[in-house]
Amino acid sequence: MIEGVGIDIVNVKEFKSLISDKFILKYFSKEEKNLEKQSLAGRFAAREALYKAMNDQKEFKLEDIEITTKGKPQFIFKNSMAIFFSQYRVHLSISNLDSFSIAIVLIEKAI
Repeated sequence: MIEGVGIDIVNVKEFKSLISDKFILKYFSKEEKNLEKQSLAGRFAAREALYKAMNDQKEFKLEDIEITTKGKPQFIFKNSMAIFFSQYRVHLSISNLDSFSIAIVLIEKAI
């Protein structure tokens, strides 16, 4: 059963103007922080799409989210987010273009 769907699009030029060390530390894991800004824009969109897809947004914790793209893009949840999402399957798709990055998230209840 589908529990939530979220989508987000990021203007890459505007996103690049926001990038600072403080911003990167707040929004990205240490494994992600050295990625190209284009990839970071897609991962930022993915986090926003996840937030929009969640029914209980008070459970959302940036520090407990990592995204890997080894194979298809996937969330890696840690700590409280791992516990919260243990009963769900979370599907993620990210697309990056020169000007925009977009992500969609679908959350379904695990049976």
